Amino acid sequence: MKRSTLLAIALGAIFLLVAVLPAGASRSPFRGTWRGTDSDLSTITLKIVEESRSGGQVFDIRGRDDKTGTIWCSSGGNAEMSAVGVLLDDSSLAVSLIWWCLPPGEGLYPFPGDGLYPDVYTYDSSTDTITDAFLVVYHRAR
Repeated sequence: MKRSTLLAIALGAIFLLVAVLPAGASRSPFRGTWRGTDSDLSTITLKIVEESRSGGQVFDIRGRDDKTGTIWCSSGGNAEMSAVGVLLDDSSLAVSLIWWCLPPGEGLYPFPGDGLYPDVYTYDSSTDTITDAFLVVYHRAR
């Protein structure tokens, strides 16, 4: 078979797949990498990934804070975070997360923990930003 015939068959198969795939598979605005500055002027980076089998309802969130201050971590250094987010509506994500200090062993900080710190990430489409319960505003990393 000629190369052009194989290319035409491959392109036809791709177009057929695109036509058959569900139209509801739209991208969530929460997906992506985000950066924000919190009250101690440190930079927090979030990576939000949609769990593929959740139908766009559940998200895996990883975070990193480049300077925690000595209130959280005795070294005042970096911390990392792992979280799960559940879509409440088109612009709100309920988040349960845990932060840990680096090096490991310096401290663990689960939120909502005792219920005092529930977190919701709110997406604002007019500014393409996310705001958390602590009023940290995250901008999409480019």
